[in-house]
Amino acid sequence: MLIVIGSTVALIASLMAFSKSRNYWSTFARGIFMLTKYNLVGIKEIFLDIIHAKYNKTDLPKKSDCVAIVTGGSRGIGVEVVKMLLRCDMEVIIACRRKDAGEKTVDKIRASGVTEGKAKVYVLDNSSLESVKKFANDIKKDYDKIHVLINNAGVMFTPYKETKDGFEQQWGVNYLSHFLLTSLLMPLLRNAGTEENFARVINISSCAHHLGTINFDDINYNKRKPFLTYCAYGQSKLAQVIFTETLRHIINKNELFVRTYAVHPGMVNTELFENSFIHYFGFLMKIMFKSPEQGAMTIVYAAVSKAIEDTDGLYYSNCRKATPNQLVYDKPTQERLFLLSLEQTKLESFLQYC
Repeated sequence: MLIVIGSTVALIASLMAFSKSRNYWSTFARGIFMLTKYNLVGIKEIFLDIIHAKYNKTDLPKKSDCVAIVTGGSRGIGVEVVKMLLRCDMEVIIACRRKDAGEKTVDKIRASGVTEGKAKVYVLDNSSLESVKKFANDIKKDYDKIHVLINNAGVMFTPYKETKDGFEQQWGVNYLSHFLLTSLLMPLLRNAGTEENFARVINISSCAHHLGTINFDDINYNKRKPFLTYCAYGQSKLAQVIFTETLRHIINKNELFVRTYAVHPGMVNTELFENSFIHYFGFLMKIMFKSPEQGAMTIVYAAVSKAIEDTDGLYYSNCRKATPNQLVYDKPTQERLFLLSLEQTKLESFLQYC
């Protein structure tokens, strides 16, 4: 009897181990499949960037009385965005984790010959919703109008790590923190917008959103192993574009003079790729990828160009209207994501501060 019971227990344990192993390898295979798809999409985007390079330029109109916020403005594309906005004679707020890093960025920009505009540095840690709230309160103390909000800060393909609020890092930093920040700053955007000059919210997304899904049953992607960082990244980027479409409806319903756009900056040679195997081929990135300045073009186009006001686009790449993932227009997905975002950020309503 003991032998039978012991054998049965051993068999069940073996089956459970096999089942776990099979689930692991199934998830692993899915990860390899998704990685392959991401690489193919990346290659496609490189060719599109080359083909559409002639369109990737923007005017830099003078905006002397305007204030812009750039999250993640002390590194990568963000630095070039700040530089271009200063050339528009704007007051630019660099929102970054370390004040000294932001101040060094300002020094480098001034040393490069950019003398226009004003630059200020405020501390913002996008991995902490408390930091987002503090940043927004600091801005509200010092300003009553914000004309442009550029939600640029982001991380990509990171190993599994949770934010201070318990969210998967890419979800928390790329999407959720900016959802909350936009809500908190809507009163200042509303104050800045006029019928002649709309305030603007720019969400920096990625071509990776085309491969994303919103995994409502496992937003953190931590219920199955191994962790699929590519899927988590695509999810965060898709959420940004869906949010852009949802925000557009909210703005129109409340008749606010605010416009919102999602932007794919292109395949850009920055440290954002430090967690990707491609960074081992830096020489290829220099040849095939956009420079940070080229990557900043569409962002600045969406932020200040008059030309974009004559279009009805939601998603832009190479300073041209582009087609987003069709899931962006799915009403049930929009509503479910919006309610989840309110819950995770502990907001009663998106416009509760307006």
